[in-house]
Amino acid sequence: MSDKKIPSEEVLAKAKADRRAPPEDAIFDYFNSFDGKQIRFARFPASRVDVPKGTIIFLPGRTEFIEKFLEDVHVFNALGFACAAMDLRGQGMSFRPHRDREKHFVRSFSPHLSDVKALFDQVLENKMPKPFILMGHSAGSHVILRFLERHPGYVEAAITVAPMVRIFLNGMPYFLAKCLTWLARHMGFGAAYIAGHSAFKEGRWGWRKSLTHDEDRFADEDFFVQNKDKRLAVGGATYKWLWEAMKSTDLLNKKGVAEAIKVPVLVFQAGEDTIVDNAAQEAFVERMPNAKLVRIEGAMHELLKETDEHRAHVWQGISDFIDLEKGPKFGKDGF
Repeated sequence: MSDKKIPSEEVLAKAKADRRAPPEDAIFDYFNSFDGKQIRFARFPASRVDVPKGTIIFLPGRTEFIEKFLEDVHVFNALGFACAAMDLRGQGMSFRPHRDREKHFVRSFSPHLSDVKALFDQVLENKMPKPFILMGHSAGSHVILRFLERHPGYVEAAITVAPMVRIFLNGMPYFLAKCLTWLARHMGFGAAYIAGHSAFKEGRWGWRKSLTHDEDRFADEDFFVQNKDKRLAVGGATYKWLWEAMKSTDLLNKKGVAEAIKVPVLVFQAGEDTIVDNAAQEAFVERMPNAKLVRIEGAMHELLKETDEHRAHVWQGISDFIDLEKGPKFGKDGF
């Protein structure tokens, strides 16, 4: 690899300035997933380069949507990579299973895996340049890890940012949290907001206080809701979402799952994360045969919306993982 810094400070600064506007060649559309439900996607072709170096495919975290990744789309496009992204069902502009779209409600996490497969089969394969590299945040990274085990062969590598291997419970025993969630559902409160959550509202409140130190980037989500489409907003988690998330993390942590993920996986950990469980991340990485964990000290959960200083460490980690100048080449031995 070259010794020059990639991405350069100029590329990062321009992407930061442009982060609330999609690239000119962006394509936003919908595909019908396995059950006929509409899932929103975007393609960012990097049409200014003759031969793209591959495609980075973004999956958002809970409450997030495609537009929150635009800053990093701009960076990857400037480096010669195409990008794509998808709104998970239940959020963004994709199908939402509850009549009150403010409530984050899912019937299961399994459809997410089928949706990602449909994204590859219908939107990416033979339409976007390979190699394919998945990149996600939090719950999106959780979906990536489960997808890698369930559907091997679709991607050459993955970058997971603050992955939801387990939910951070602030000292509460896991079995107690799961029992209380089960009880709430069986008492008829499955569609009710969990304690401390509510319908969408702007600004820093409750769990939103623990997302990032960067005030300007924190405001990006509110900006898109205000100025693009109010339907992008999703409120707090419901007990049903929490129950299904815990069930899905149980499946992820089963013996043999981490061990079955053979492709290189880069895991970014936020040192001050109070949304997902860092200890669970570390244990999971130890079990994967071809994984590396990079801890960003002092950073909060939304690493891609953190300060320039924290993001510089993220991009250094990506640069160490992918040859950003010549394009990615992952050997059999990975790391």
